[in-house]
Amino acid sequence: MFIRTSQKLLATAATAALLTAPAFAQDANSDEVITTGVVSSKGKTKIDTSISVSSINLETIQDLAPTNLAEIYRNLPGIRSESSSGGGNSNVAVRGLPISTGGAKYLSTQEDGLPVLLFGDSNFAPADGFVKADSTLARIESVRGGTSSTLTTNGVGGIINIIGKTGQQEGGSAAITYGLDHDDMRFDAEYGGSLSEDMYFHIGGHFQQGGDYRDSGYDPISGGQIRGTLTKEFENGFVRVTGKWLDKKDAAYFPQLVSRTDDGSGVGTVGESLGGFEAQNHSIYSNLTRNGISVDGAGNAIPYDLADGLDHKVKAIGAEVDYDLGSGINFNNKMRYQDIKGRFLGGFTNGVSDAGGANYPADRSVHVPGTDELTYFNGPNAGQVVTNANLPNGVVSNVAVFDVELDDMSNFANELKLSKSFDFDGGSTLDVTLGHFFMNQNLNQDWHWSELRTTTENDAALIATPQSINGIHGVNQAFGWDGSNRNYDLEGQVSSPFAAASWTNDALTLDASVRFDNMTQTGVRLEAAGGDFDVNNDGVITGSESSVSLNTGTVGARADLEVDNTAWSVGANYRLYDDFSVFGRASSGASFNFDRALDFGVRNPDGSLRSGGEDAYVDVADQYEVGFKMQNREIAGGDLDFYATAFFTNTEESNVEILSGTPNGRVREYDSKGVELEANYNNGGFDLFATATFTDAEITRAEDNGVANTVLEGNTPQRQADMIWTISPSYTFDRFRVGGSWVGTSDSFSLDDNLLVQDGYSVLHLYGAVNVTEALELSINANNVFDAVGITESANDGRNGWDTNGDGNLDTTIGRSITGRTISGRLRYTF
Repeated sequence: MFIRTSQKLLATAATAALLTAPAFAQDANSDEVITTGVVSSKGKTKIDTSISVSSINLETIQDLAPTNLAEIYRNLPGIRSESSSGGGNSNVAVRGLPISTGGAKYLSTQEDGLPVLLFGDSNFAPADGFVKADSTLARIESVRGGTSSTLTTNGVGGIINIIGKTGQQEGGSAAITYGLDHDDMRFDAEYGGSLSEDMYFHIGGHFQQGGDYRDSGYDPISGGQIRGTLTKEFENGFVRVTGKWLDKKDAAYFPQLVSRTDDGSGVGTVGESLGGFEAQNHSIYSNLTRNGISVDGAGNAIPYDLADGLDHKVKAIGAEVDYDLGSGINFNNKMRYQDIKGRFLGGFTNGVSDAGGANYPADRSVHVPGTDELTYFNGPNAGQVVTNANLPNGVVSNVAVFDVELDDMSNFANELKLSKSFDFDGGSTLDVTLGHFFMNQNLNQDWHWSELRTTTENDAALIATPQSINGIHGVNQAFGWDGSNRNYDLEGQVSSPFAAASWTNDALTLDASVRFDNMTQTGVRLEAAGGDFDVNNDGVITGSESSVSLNTGTVGARADLEVDNTAWSVGANYRLYDDFSVFGRASSGASFNFDRALDFGVRNPDGSLRSGGEDAYVDVADQYEVGFKMQNREIAGGDLDFYATAFFTNTEESNVEILSGTPNGRVREYDSKGVELEANYNNGGFDLFATATFTDAEITRAEDNGVANTVLEGNTPQRQADMIWTISPSYTFDRFRVGGSWVGTSDSFSLDDNLLVQDGYSVLHLYGAVNVTEALELSINANNVFDAVGITESANDGRNGWDTNGDGNLDTTIGRSITGRTISGRLRYTF
């Protein structure tokens, strides 16, 4: 009652404030020193670098009221972020590099300069799920291409660096945020300041309860984090200790049934909903479908709760030492250990059935009405036979429950750098850096996937089949796969010496860097087979209890390998005028494969690689870019920053899909070219930030399970849009600030076969704020104002849809959409 009453009062006050006027502007500080991906140890301003680098500050992020980290990423130039999966597990790519499976294979997600995870696309553990943005954040820096090949490992496409506050500037804030059209409450607090003349600290975090953005009827989000730093300065340097405790649960959204239409030529288009089942606002998650049981790798029956979703726990401790050793030599060392555990739970719709239980379209011809009728297991029709008349939307959703225990995803990372600057006659300067990066990554996962049948509606109910146990169609039997009870126990390790040099003479800067990555991988994958298991403990084996996937302890794949790659990058920047420079760069780097590669089929039984197998572990991208940068150019009474980069990339990739239960090994080569644009304009109280990326990408080579698939050559890679954009204006005067963000994408294809189109979409965000007092701010934020559907992922494994009408036309498929409209109000006090 208190929350809902407060929501009404807050909404009334915020609306009144917005009707009286608007607010503060986002500061675009073009002279800000960038440290991410920069060859110089001292950092550089944007205009003096030969890389494409951008940053977003905390105020901008808070104004946009993102519901997850991926919604922040999509405001960065060149970043294609599929922000549809909830609080993690997002698919992210850069400048035409592929999203062929899940995660962010070619992107290094970092916190304070060290990778969150060594590999960006591990099954069920992409890096974005182990990070949350809150008021402890100072800014996010991103680098696309360029030196990301040589200044990090497994980030050849780019780096996104989440940089925290240190407390060097004293002050703090406390904020409470309420969902105004959904159940949600979040509290953020942070403070930093001096303990003495040479010691300062920062500590803060958040707690959230609610996040029911898709009307599940329960709280899909709970938990939070605490982050802290303590810095001690010395005459010649500093020592900084950092810590993080994260314990949170976020919903994991997957594709669900939507409609499908055809244009008559065999090319279909993904729909936005299926009847009243809306892709952006609904899911099959409900209090009737959320609970079940599975059998773990040790043979124990364990309960699951889909409300736990992405259950991530991180305890991290780190330190940084930066010291002048004398003779102009600077020593910097960053280290961090993270203890990471959790569980991944999500429902993935993988098929559709009729009221009688027949799957579309495979077994429809053999379905005999009256022999395998379905019944409602729970809900208002519990116990009744499912019929076409009482089945919402006329179809049953076949749902695989991805239930994966993340027993150990811990890692240790250390980066050491020695830097020295040399000054020469004539004013030229040479900065030289020698360094070494080391990181060890564990991956211990226990898979046990089950299969459900549910109604296709919001507030979905479970449907019982003749073989169901406790309403579960198949315990450990997702996709009808006896092998779903896998166990992975892997360890990956990278040792990477690197060197970089940057020479500057007045207007000209030349730089070069090289990195030698050596990766070792050890461990095993244990297999499973179907067998008897008394799931409900009644002493009788019935239904699907006779085919429960049980871990056999048999080693199905062994990793015992060492592979390496040499990456390089050279660039030049020439400052033609004080406010204008041109640059060019050529780079070659790679991202390594990890757990997915156990299914590539390139290993001998002892775990060693077959001849040529090294190529399957090292996916190389060659990148070339040229562009210009203009800063602080006076136009129409205001200041304009404008950046343009033309890029060309060639990528080779090995990957694997396992959604159908049968691993599909894929080899692809891609060419992509395009232009990336970024602009900032400030005129008094008016501020405008805009980005656009145009990409022309094609598949130049395709191979599936070792067989050439020449039909795909020349096609557009799956989910690759020709254009993505962001336009974010804001206006500030007196005590008021208003603004918004318009984010969009053009059409893309669901799969490499280019037979199913995902319509382009755009999303509008609006916000307004008023300083009630100098320190107290009241704001209202509307995310996705027009409740737009944005399909980011659909079909899979070559299935473009199902014919549920029996007329020979595919009318149903699956799709995952961005989240619909959410409106929130925030009261923030700064001190």
